[in-house]
Amino acid sequence: MKTYVIGIDFGTDSARGILYHLTSLRVEKQVLAEFPRWKKGLYCKPENNQYRQHPLDYIEALAEIFNGLLSDLSKEERLQIKAIGTNTTGSTPVAVDAEVQPLALLEEFKDNPNAMFVLWKDHTALKESDEINQILKTYSPDYSLYSGGIYSSEWYWSKITHIIREDEAVLNASYSWLEQSDWVPNYLCGNTAIDLVKRNRCAAGHKAMWNEAHEGLPSPAFLLELEPKFERYQLPFYQETFTSDAVFGTIDPSIAEKYGLSKDLKITVGAIDAHHGAVGAGISPNILVKVMGTSTCDMLIALKNMEEIIVDGICGQVDGSIIPDYIGYEAGQSAYGDVFQWFKQLQMKTMIDILGDTLNKEDMERWDERFFTILTEQASKLNPQADDLVFTDYFNGRRTPDANLALKSAADGFSLSTEPGHIFKALVEATAFGSRSIIERFQAFNVNIAGVIAIGGIAEKSPYAVQVLADILQREINVLKSDQVCALGSVVFASTAIGAFESIATAQQKICPRIARIYKPNLKNKEVYETLYTRYLELAAV
Repeated sequence: MKTYVIGIDFGTDSARGILYHLTSLRVEKQVLAEFPRWKKGLYCKPENNQYRQHPLDYIEALAEIFNGLLSDLSKEERLQIKAIGTNTTGSTPVAVDAEVQPLALLEEFKDNPNAMFVLWKDHTALKESDEINQILKTYSPDYSLYSGGIYSSEWYWSKITHIIREDEAVLNASYSWLEQSDWVPNYLCGNTAIDLVKRNRCAAGHKAMWNEAHEGLPSPAFLLELEPKFERYQLPFYQETFTSDAVFGTIDPSIAEKYGLSKDLKITVGAIDAHHGAVGAGISPNILVKVMGTSTCDMLIALKNMEEIIVDGICGQVDGSIIPDYIGYEAGQSAYGDVFQWFKQLQMKTMIDILGDTLNKEDMERWDERFFTILTEQASKLNPQADDLVFTDYFNGRRTPDANLALKSAADGFSLSTEPGHIFKALVEATAFGSRSIIERFQAFNVNIAGVIAIGGIAEKSPYAVQVLADILQREINVLKSDQVCALGSVVFASTAIGAFESIATAQQKICPRIARIYKPNLKNKEVYETLYTRYLELAAV
């Protein structure tokens, strides 16, 4: 008899679900569901760094995924789906009422962006993160010790503080706050009791300064010093956290009945998407997994019984945040694929403004499909030179090393001979220089990196970008044979939770995809990239 599990990965633009057959060890079906409100740009103000997502986008995406994955299954086969694992973006918190319902699902808040999920890339809380960092400098214990020593505007407490200051109605109506990675499994279980929410250690540790070393979350006294309005809540929000191999609960009976699923179907504890991606990529000690999407997330693991290494300026190190019984290290860049999309939109805007009425759908699709192909062809013909155009990659601020989301990108080396291919080449190199600075930060604290695995949209779709990365890092880059690695990570946890495998490591050996391609560094570019990287660091220091 066939046995299945489902893995669901909530990204920035869409959710992706896979139906995994545990007997044959293969993906039987996958479904992509876009977020319609997000696609229209609703509730977002890019000029203010405001990015919000409506919970209905997530609910509708789940329905589309279930309908798509289950459409070809018999009644008996649907009952053989034993578990669902999920992951989401983060830090993406939302205000909820006493029944764990996002406020935006209530009639009076349905169009209020402050009542929606505050997406990971939302930087409206710069002021609040500055205040948190000021308090942290003099506070004992040092809650930022395991969060890289700097708290970011992208993270949980910064965003919550900003919203409760800005919107009295949301403050008064909210009972608590949940990460998206906690809300999704809670929704699937139909739980309406806040005390029964199993908060995932991944988001709690990396985004909310939770750590066993200082007995959980920052103290009520710390939060009240930051903002007295926190007295509105029962603090701390939670104390216990769970790793993704734990079972969150069983599926909501109404969802089970609607789709013909077993009422015993297990829902596992969630996590941040990139962390499940690292597991799905087969992460092991000293192997850096780099998720190359709209932003990047770089992850390492180390055994707990090794001498503790505290790395300054990263996005945290947390026991069990990636794999139980290992310390999970996270770093990353706040803009990666977003940098290339910015350049694309910049070039498209004037053309559309001039020719908009005369451009048909086919013209726009051809432009969209060919844009990066043409730029890549142009950039590939340019041999790197010491006086080339250089950018910094801080288009959305700097996440690592040493978070500073107020930073702007800078460039040096423009001339009247600069063409689009030169700019694209420099942008690709800038993202690779940012990656190198992250690796050098780990190395500065004696964290060994023996290999690099690249996953995500850029790794899959842009051989040019990956080759430039290999040349600048002077390391081999392994790209995997799968476009659903994050969802596969959720499958690893879901299958282990139901006892299909004896351990996470065994599940990884069976489920994780093979290497599709190895990019080897081009030694002839080594010297010139050393010069360009030095210029990048000088420009970053300005």
